[in-house]
Amino acid sequence: MNYFKKTSLVFMLLLLSRGAFAQTISLNNIVSLTNILNESSGVTFIAPNRLYTHNDSGGNDEIYETDTLGNLIRTININSANNSDWEDITHDNLQNIYIGDFGNNNNDRTNLRIYKIPSPSSFSGISITAELIEFNYPDQTLFPPNPTKRNFDAEGLVWYDDSLFIFTKNRTAPFNGYCKMYKIPATPGVYTAQICDSIFLCGNSQSECWATSAALSPDNKHLALLNSGKIWWFSCFNGSNFFKGAMVAINLNTVTQKEGITFKNNHQVYITDELSTIDNSGGNLYQANLNNYLTMPYVNIIPDSIICDNCTLTVDSFVGAISWSNGLFGPSITPNYTGWHSVVAKSLNNCTVTDSVYISYLQSINENNNHSYHFKINEISKSLITGSLQNFKPQNYLLQLTDLSGKIVASKSMTITQNNELFSIPVQLNKGMYFLNCFSMQENITIKLVVAE
Repeated sequence: MNYFKKTSLVFMLLLLSRGAFAQTISLNNIVSLTNILNESSGVTFIAPNRLYTHNDSGGNDEIYETDTLGNLIRTININSANNSDWEDITHDNLQNIYIGDFGNNNNDRTNLRIYKIPSPSSFSGISITAELIEFNYPDQTLFPPNPTKRNFDAEGLVWYDDSLFIFTKNRTAPFNGYCKMYKIPATPGVYTAQICDSIFLCGNSQSECWATSAALSPDNKHLALLNSGKIWWFSCFNGSNFFKGAMVAINLNTVTQKEGITFKNNHQVYITDELSTIDNSGGNLYQANLNNYLTMPYVNIIPDSIICDNCTLTVDSFVGAISWSNGLFGPSITPNYTGWHSVVAKSLNNCTVTDSVYISYLQSINENNNHSYHFKINEISKSLITGSLQNFKPQNYLLQLTDLSGKIVASKSMTITQNNELFSIPVQLNKGMYFLNCFSMQENITIKLVVAE
């Protein structure tokens, strides 16, 4: 087995303190995109090295293919399309591209649509005809609705499992801070969207708390919603239940009109922003690495199964907080009883993983006699175990009989009131080795028993 020097609780507290201040990342400014477009309102990455972006409302009916350094490869005109208000772009697992023409600032549009084109790698020309996906919201009946209901503008789009998921940009007044998620099929047709879920992002102000783009990681384990100054990062969800996962807000070092986000891999993202007509800020392509902040915790107890006396269990890697089943919080513990020992690691965004190990903490009856308290076994059979507990402190104890796998086969609670407390445990056993553990809040002792016949 591996032995490690114990790490103090001070280290753990320092790590947790680091996590509390690790919710800000810096953007790496790759290049200005202003020679291509001024209002990048969405971006999607297709491996190994292609980005596709488009202008906001009123722009040309075209998307721009660049490499990851922002160099223009080609401009693709989308035939039969009209850029009423293109707000986001995404692709599916076959690299078909979807362009969301669902910007709806006034919440009064009745012609919401998404354009679908084949994978750009499947054609070499500079124009392509799009298929049309049209939809409406099931919960909108007035155009526009009352100001308190104006949450039908959308700027986020992702593809997952043959469906498109649309995320709203909340424009309610007074502002209520909720983002809604809708779902429609990723095939041409006319649909009433299915409302899937909603989530409260924040309630400070519209500009601080509305979502301007969305992206799903290649492994489908992380969803990112973008804002001018932050990313809302979702993890630990099942399937498309994105809002049922853990959410953390990651502050960006700068506030600009960021309207496009896409994943390069599972932990790195590209972001684009629009050029400001006020101070000429923005108009850039950025890259950010979230790997050091939001990775899933990984824990592994070394080794997986041991028979030992006074051994040390150590977790070899984790990110965030950690806790053992015995209530301790350090990365190492020294077990003192037979049984399962488990550890839970929680990352900074509240994702959790666990690992466990079964400890056979062996002491024979004779070895146990060296202690001030010990077992005395009178009978061991397939149907009964009897004996006494000698010199144990007066308190409540639990007798627990386990097999070699750690499975509990019998247990008995008892209160010791005298120096030589008798016990009797009815059992149904096969031949083999078992472990009898007696433990309280303060004491633990285990002996091995062999049922021969």
